[in-house]
Amino acid sequence: MLTKVGSSLPAILMSILIFALFWFLAKFCTSLIQRLALKSTPQKQPVFLVFTIATRIAILLVGAITALGSAGVNVSAMVASLGLSGLAIGLASKDAFSNLMAGIMVLLYQPFKIGDNIQVGEHNGTVTKMSLRYTHLQGDNKEILIPNASLLTNNIIICGKI
Repeated sequence: MLTKVGSSLPAILMSILIFALFWFLAKFCTSLIQRLALKSTPQKQPVFLVFTIATRIAILLVGAITALGSAGVNVSAMVASLGLSGLAIGLASKDAFSNLMAGIMVLLYQPFKIGDNIQVGEHNGTVTKMSLRYTHLQGDNKEILIPNASLLTNNIIICGKI
């Protein structure tokens, strides 16, 4: 029993070293993204937060799979199940992802700004807030939340500042 553990010790140490390298790579990449975020406008901060989290998760996931593979674990079934799980989660939350991606595009391209008076479909008002999921309009004594995905599929009339 002790010889079996002793013979697999180099593989275990190598997998720990590999995962540690990926850990530091994730830290380095996220710090780069955060430095870029500091130079951007406050409206784009949520976009950088999403990219930071996604980058960290992706690098650590690849690092964990690589480390397990170097330790002798058969990772092909794990990779296949992760792929199928990602597909199932993606299909189940298609609307949430479409709003998130549309929010990223709206915040990056900024077709309108806070304070602009816009009309989207039958709704019009002054833009008060832009988030990753919704654009907030102040209408006739009411707040209107427009999902960002509808901003990409509907015509937007920008009337300028009030």
